[in-house]
Amino acid sequence: MASISDEEKRRLLKSSNLFQGLDETELDAMVALVRLVSVNSRQELFHRGDSASQLYVIVRGRLKALVTSPEGNEIVFNILGPGEVLGELAVLNDTPRTATVQAIDVCELLSLRQADLFEFLRAHPEAAIKLCRVLAGRVSNLSELVADMQFLNLPFRLAKKLVAMGQAYGQEQDDGLRIKLKLSQEEWGDLVGATRESINKQFRAWTKEGLIHLDRGCIVLAQPEQMERLSSYESV
Repeated sequence: MASISDEEKRRLLKSSNLFQGLDETELDAMVALVRLVSVNSRQELFHRGDSASQLYVIVRGRLKALVTSPEGNEIVFNILGPGEVLGELAVLNDTPRTATVQAIDVCELLSLRQADLFEFLRAHPEAAIKLCRVLAGRVSNLSELVADMQFLNLPFRLAKKLVAMGQAYGQEQDDGLRIKLKLSQEEWGDLVGATRESINKQFRAWTKEGLIHLDRGCIVLAQPEQMERLSSYESV
């Protein structure tokens, strides 16, 4: 396992979406509590139903959150990358994991034990308020996702997801914005609540229109500005 300095821990915590609001004193206390863990490609970080004893901040690599149907089919509903926090809701609520999280590639994460988090929050009540605000924002985002799935058409949902993935994993190149994330059409479908056939049909239509194309298994947004317009509410 690679080592990591306290300064690097501080930088990673400060850049994470959950701990970025902490002040320097709070960060000092948090740095002392986290440790670095590694997960190999395709290895599970935790399984649905496991007890939730730790939360994680992703340092390097990508992981997918999924559930498995009784028939053994995987349904991927989120892809997580550097700076993102996972497993915090089950830790705070002291409930079993609601999904399995599996590494897509080799990953490094900062791990924080539930007992240490609770001790930190008791000692730093202002930090607890900041974390509550972040978590409230996540609930709002979840509500938006549910509304999108319920009321908005597939092209909008898929365009919105492509734009978001482009912002998170995009790499500018001569022919557009390459999303450095290899997902199957079935996985893209899982992310927007659609079948593989529907995704295939929409990708073919957009390829014909010159909006996207494939590059070594990755989607390239050939016209990212147009895709962003397609993802706006005004286009629905």
